[in-house]
Amino acid sequence: MDWLGFVVDNMGHFAPQDIPLLLFRTLCAAALGALLARVGGRMGAAGMKEFALWAASAALAAGFAGAQLPLAVLLLAFAMLMGGQTGSGSERALRFGALVLGLGCGNAPLVAIAVGIPFALLVRWAFASGQR
Repeated sequence: MDWLGFVVDNMGHFAPQDIPLLLFRTLCAAALGALLARVGGRMGAAGMKEFALWAASAALAAGFAGAQLPLAVLLLAFAMLMGGQTGSGSERALRFGALVLGLGCGNAPLVAIAVGIPFALLVRWAFASGQR
């Protein structure tokens, strides 16, 4: 079995140097989401965390979809499915994050794993106990 070919096939449309850029974009989106909640919405820590998670999820989804029309259409379908969901904002944000990571695994599993671990740490921070 050609291991290099296996790895390349599971990178999707990403090159190895694209992973740090996607991480940077996701973290910048999280910071801007928290800033928007704090400065614009005058929200407390719980609101900042929720907005950071939503912004990071959107950046991650945009990074996975990239310039690929089929993935962008899938992302739109996921967003439409999420629109009819009930539950708290935290549950909806977590569900959307899971859908985004699923989209990433369908396209580039190795990239989804590399970016999903720091994203999971962001989710853990956003859902810290007592702050929901």
